[in-house]
Amino acid sequence: MFGLCEKLMTHFAVILTAFFLSQPLLLLLICGPHGGTSPSASTHWAAEASAADEAVGKWATQFGDELFALAQKITKSQEIKEKYKEYNARVELKNGTELIKSITKNVGRMLARKMDAVRCIQERAESVNENFEFNLTYALQNFTYISSKFSKFNGNSSEELGPNEEEFAWMYRDMELNPDTHFYNTPVDTEHSSVHVPSNIWDRSKRVLKTIMWSEHLDEVFRQNYQSDPALSWQYFGSDTGILRHYPAAQWTDTKTNPDDADTYDCRKRSWYIETATCSKDIVILLDHSGSMTGFRNHIAKFTIRSILDTFSNNDFFTILQYSNVTKDIIPCFKGALVQATPENIEVFNQKIEKLGLPEGYANLTLAYETAFQLLQKYYDSRHCSANSTCNQAIMLVTDGVAGNTTEVFQKYNWGNGENGTSRMNTRIFTYLLGKEVTKVREIQWMACLNRGYYSHVQTLDEVHEEVLKYVDVIATPLVLQNEQHPPTWTHAFTDKTYDPKTSNERRPRLMISVGVPAFDRFYRQPNSTNPRARLLGVAGTDVPVEDIDKLTLPYKLGVNGYSFVVSNNGYVLLHPDLRPIGTNGKMNPNYNSIDFTEVEHLFEDQSPREPGESILNIRNAMVRHQSNEFKSISVKFHYDKMRRVSEEKQDYFFAPLPNTPFTLGIVMPTEYGKTWIKVGEEVDKNKHMKINIPDFFIGDNWKVHPDWVYCKYHYLEGHEFKTPEDELREFLGKMMKNDWKWPEQYAEDESDWDDKDDLNCGRKTLGDDAYYCNKELVNLLIFDAKVTNSSYGVWRFESKEERQLIERFGADLRFVATMSGLTRWQFIFGEVEVETDREFGDYHTTAIDETWYKSAILQHHEDRSESFVYSVKHYDDPMEDSEVKVTASHAIFPRDGGKEAPACVVGFQFSHARMWERFFNITAVDHCNHCQSICTDDDVDCVVIDNNAYVVIGQNINTTGKFFGEFHGDVMAAMVDQGIFLSIEVYDYQEQCKEEPGAGSDGHGLLHPLRLLSLGWKWLVGRLFFQYQRIQWWADGAPFMEYTDEIEDEYVAVGDGGKASAAKPKDDSDDENALFDEPEPDPIYNACDMRSTLYALQPAALANINDVVEAPSTRPFWVKKIPNSNLVLVVVNVLMPSRSVRLTTEPQRVEHNIDFPCYKLNMSFYERRRIEECYTEHEDEELYTYCGNASRLGLTLQLLPLTIILMYFLTPSFMR
Repeated sequence: MFGLCEKLMTHFAVILTAFFLSQPLLLLLICGPHGGTSPSASTHWAAEASAADEAVGKWATQFGDELFALAQKITKSQEIKEKYKEYNARVELKNGTELIKSITKNVGRMLARKMDAVRCIQERAESVNENFEFNLTYALQNFTYISSKFSKFNGNSSEELGPNEEEFAWMYRDMELNPDTHFYNTPVDTEHSSVHVPSNIWDRSKRVLKTIMWSEHLDEVFRQNYQSDPALSWQYFGSDTGILRHYPAAQWTDTKTNPDDADTYDCRKRSWYIETATCSKDIVILLDHSGSMTGFRNHIAKFTIRSILDTFSNNDFFTILQYSNVTKDIIPCFKGALVQATPENIEVFNQKIEKLGLPEGYANLTLAYETAFQLLQKYYDSRHCSANSTCNQAIMLVTDGVAGNTTEVFQKYNWGNGENGTSRMNTRIFTYLLGKEVTKVREIQWMACLNRGYYSHVQTLDEVHEEVLKYVDVIATPLVLQNEQHPPTWTHAFTDKTYDPKTSNERRPRLMISVGVPAFDRFYRQPNSTNPRARLLGVAGTDVPVEDIDKLTLPYKLGVNGYSFVVSNNGYVLLHPDLRPIGTNGKMNPNYNSIDFTEVEHLFEDQSPREPGESILNIRNAMVRHQSNEFKSISVKFHYDKMRRVSEEKQDYFFAPLPNTPFTLGIVMPTEYGKTWIKVGEEVDKNKHMKINIPDFFIGDNWKVHPDWVYCKYHYLEGHEFKTPEDELREFLGKMMKNDWKWPEQYAEDESDWDDKDDLNCGRKTLGDDAYYCNKELVNLLIFDAKVTNSSYGVWRFESKEERQLIERFGADLRFVATMSGLTRWQFIFGEVEVETDREFGDYHTTAIDETWYKSAILQHHEDRSESFVYSVKHYDDPMEDSEVKVTASHAIFPRDGGKEAPACVVGFQFSHARMWERFFNITAVDHCNHCQSICTDDDVDCVVIDNNAYVVIGQNINTTGKFFGEFHGDVMAAMVDQGIFLSIEVYDYQEQCKEEPGAGSDGHGLLHPLRLLSLGWKWLVGRLFFQYQRIQWWADGAPFMEYTDEIEDEYVAVGDGGKASAAKPKDDSDDENALFDEPEPDPIYNACDMRSTLYALQPAALANINDVVEAPSTRPFWVKKIPNSNLVLVVVNVLMPSRSVRLTTEPQRVEHNIDFPCYKLNMSFYERRRIEECYTEHEDEELYTYCGNASRLGLTLQLLPLTIILMYFLTPSFMR
């Protein structure tokens, strides 16, 4: 490229520069005293542009002009813009307040249908159970049912019967299953339900068998629900016996890692069951850690607490205190607080309990109770429990015995009348007495009975599970006794049981929420009842895919860079574009269902990690309170492209509660360009009237529609399978041309929706096999967009020879357009090229307004209001889409109407990066100032083209493409930030999981301990003896499997560099010896962590004042010019000058907090929450219909209660063991 003379001159310049650098004084005289300037000050000349600056400007202008000419010709942007005008596209304002009302109405109607379905199950369950006549003898001899685990399908069952169970194989009827698209292609039977029975429950016991028999009558209501609402997901009824009847029938999906493990799934421990039965709870667990709690008792205590924690959910708050002679928190930083029972917090407590030291000291239970009551009283007062009586508070005592009188504590906090510092908190006491040899059972039993609790004696590990669950029935007693209301309870998000992130090819994780309704066992009300206990019959429920909510939020109307979200009563998001249940490691995030709203919304005022500002807290709190409200012009850090690009934007927030749920639904729209949209009329009718065949707008295969949006769909997916969303749309486009075409809605209003009465409609009209529904507004918009873009995407023809030369010069071979209706078209300029992967542009870019190049084009238009294009290359870490690197250019079209403009579509094209690189260096090899400035092909400058987020688009080193500019010129990047050319913005990711590297032990530390040396020596001696024994044994046996002359073929071949096979390393005797102590590499451990990314955004206005070389202390001089009509910047760096070593990065960096996990999250436990409403925590007849222990029933009437308290107080000595 260079002539010999040019190379010699360049090398001479380098040598001369090195000489000057070695002579500081001489350098100072020549270059001047720049070191005294302040870091932020600019030393470039701000007057007229220098010759060198003008030369760099000419390069940028010529390059930008050629790109712009290419872009306009290949995209035909002006032609498409004129089409919108020709077809009378109307720009209308969007009213966010009315839009949120419309969306919440649609979503609310859908959720109401789910609640109605569940109520129908509950009503039928109560009715059948109350009138069911059970014959045990007949049942044991003749009754058969469909078992989810043991019934066979095609000769196989999901679980084999044990040796002692094979004689009862006749009980389990065979299944007839077929894969169903609606149920994620799981083989199901929609005519029947099936029953799951946990391994620890015998299905031939009287209560269990009776429940299985009568619940078979629920199949009729299951089918009716599904036929009237085919969007219903799994329906189920969980009995208080532990059995689960679910519809449709299916084989149980086993998630056990070891197939030999017992099936421990118990519906009574699922959140939908527990939350429905117990509402919200505040619980303090007291763990006896005194000297007597050693050995097996300590082990069973930990297992008991783990089982208790398994029954908690996000609506519960708890803590664990360990007590002996002193009482202290298990986790010190949680002292004096109840923390939310998120999966993350529960795991923290479980891990801490496993690492507790040896029990010691004596047990001061009075102090432990005092501490627990004081903590609960703080929440009792702050939640105004005395006024609303909707607080469930409990203390759970896990001990091997009590030795003191705790009556005074109960009198002070639980039985008082408000005088002399006493109170009546009505806190329940649950006691778990551990071990077989126990004393003073009566004392610990009375603690529970006198405080509305339950006493359990746990002797073995097998009993823990059932004994722990008994507290649920006790807390549910007031709910059952009120006998009128059946309040629905909604859960937080969870993943569907049939979903496996390792094998699923779904675009997004399969998140669900569920609604449960309690069913009551009313046998206690019968006069001749022999078992007067008020207990739950069970919980009826159904799952609701979060995706179904998202589809009803009108994403096309929210527009580009707008989105919807749903927040729970705890401030947790179950729907949000930045909610990432699966981490970058491919594993489910343990706390995916407890991600707070403040962790996914990034406001500009939030500058420090985990310190949300006032604005975001105000928005969050209003949603938690179930308010309808709006917050406008909120400045946010809008990040996109996998949190690699950022822009400061303003957004408007609108939200409203979803009726009869704990959720609030919100929408976000950009403040500026989010207020308008393109409104079209009755396009279907209009085109039919003009005798235009609508399917003609969708000829060929080079188009896609948004895969997540609903245009038209059959209610029953089974029997209406389509390979692609486009095939599905084609079928409906054909139907639209018929005269009998209608626009049915998925959840159309019917008479029961208008009726203000509470009468339940369990006989809704069922839908036919070919019933369908459509989004009329979206379909009309789609057809309009297809008509507008159709003519521009016919057969490509070059308009002139010059146009062809320009396109070929840059290697442009593909053009595309994507619209607000989700339509994406693409066209190959020189004909379609077959690729090995059989995937092309439309297979990689299907989501239209959600694509990065779409978002960038809209943001660019909003930034400079010009006809500019956005250019980008793939991030270096992203996979290749083609055999060569492509540049993607995009441009937003905003039609104008009545003085308003609205985003309508984005046009773009792709071209060769190599051709662009070549053309750039041809342009910048021209000297425009008679050697006043080095050209870009010289060695003393580095010419780089970066985009508006400082990622390299063109660099002299091709390997820098797609990487951050600051990684190679950190000093220059820092100077551009100081000059205001780029704005640095810190963005935090609170959902990451970091791999924890095992800490390497210190050899020196081991050598300091003689016992360590002795241990190592003993291990070596044993290993050596074992190794020698094996050699002697092998020799004595005569090596029977081979002769010494045999050649040993080793099937293992080591793979060397380049994937070439190389000879395996000869095996050394010491390998066997060392292998004795080689342990398999453990699975990597991932823990929750916070990450910080420093991203950069171009500030174009700052470039207008730069007319010469930019110089800053310890920074190489550089020229910087905006490339016109683009988002690109040309930076020319003088690489011969010295600089400080600075390396900047946009890669996420772990945030190091001053305190350890989870303590740095403690402040989140004090965020505002809203307690679940319709909680029943007290009933005047509770003592008449409940048991308080499994040893005996203590029939304490209201008349005997005061006497009992007095006797306990005076007859039981007060002492501590």
